[in-house]
Amino acid sequence: MNDSPPSRERRSGQVAIPDDMMSELNEFQHQTLARLEGFGWSVGFVRRPLFQDRVVVLFDAAGRQHAVLNEDGTIDTSDDTPVR
Repeated sequence: MNDSPPSRERRSGQVAIPDDMMSELNEFQHQTLARLEGFGWSVGFVRRPLFQDRVVVLFDAAGRQHAVLNEDGTIDTSDDTPVR
């Protein structure tokens, strides 16, 4: 068990990974994610770049593919999505 304190986002003091990532999603994103979960996709992380919209990144069940869940509920699977 990891007893270390939660990682903090350096820029604003927010928790880097929210306890409830689902709270970061809007209604369109919730609807799309509900459909994709049936195929094994899940939220990997949520990026919150300064002065930009947040970026919700999904991963397939095997962890081999990733996609961005856009604000309008569409998904972007282009290879130019930055994942470290």
